[in-house]
Amino acid sequence: MEEMVLQAKDGLELSVAVADIEHPRALVQLVHGAVEHKERYYEFMKFLNDNGFAAIISDNRGHGLSVNEKYPLGYMDGYEEMVEDQMVLTRYIKARHPGKELYLFGHSFGSLLARCYLQQHDDEIGKLVLSGTVNYIPAVPFGILLGRLITGVMGKQRVNRLLNSMGMNGKDDSWVSANEENLKAYRNDKLCQYPYSNSAIMTIFESDRSLHQYEKYQCRNRDLPILSVTGVDDPVTGGEKGLADTVKSLERIGYHDITNKVYQGMKHEVLNECERMTVYQDVVDFLLGEKQAGK
Repeated sequence: MEEMVLQAKDGLELSVAVADIEHPRALVQLVHGAVEHKERYYEFMKFLNDNGFAAIISDNRGHGLSVNEKYPLGYMDGYEEMVEDQMVLTRYIKARHPGKELYLFGHSFGSLLARCYLQQHDDEIGKLVLSGTVNYIPAVPFGILLGRLITGVMGKQRVNRLLNSMGMNGKDDSWVSANEENLKAYRNDKLCQYPYSNSAIMTIFESDRSLHQYEKYQCRNRDLPILSVTGVDDPVTGGEKGLADTVKSLERIGYHDITNKVYQGMKHEVLNECERMTVYQDVVDFLLGEKQAGK
């Protein structure tokens, strides 16, 4: 694993990891979820390498090592600049491997950022994989209104317990994984155990609202193949109704090649469950185009 720093548009140093191989068949850019970091994806990136793909990931700003005085751990200030950060990675890995097709993978909050990436940049990628796919929350406009009121009083940098509870699915984290070893590691990881600032919660809310702001999507790449991989016991997908809305929303934007794969016995982090190799293989099969996972 090659670790490096890439500079964001505003000068923030993004902590980046590249799992490279000679002559990759294609490139995979990964976007991690909320309150976690890039190292949690190294095992999956190695699997991608073993199947002929080069992979790149960064710590999202305000996460892991992508922090500074303005963006401490737990601080974000709008999904637009986070998409710009992802474009820094896109340009870098494409320049490193000219002519190779790029695929995008986003987990959880990363699945929101990946769909925000689509708004203006869907022609940069050849396939999209969503994991722990967050659905549109009908109450999110209320959350944004409440968040604005709280932020107006407390400020962007402060932490509000109510907003964190609303934005992070409550205090009980057992929904994260059915794998007890993974859950224990998650709970003992300091880079997975900190509160979000008011502005960070607002960033999540606003990215979720954008799922239904169809006018923001230019949809240049209507034939983009999209795969969603989720656990049947994952609450952030919204269940069958939420997943159906996710597909319907993507179709309304203009996409039509959409596949849902739901795994029995799994919760949110399908890449870290005991039977994760099944998920790994389904994703690789989708990227290879050998079959459509779940069909």
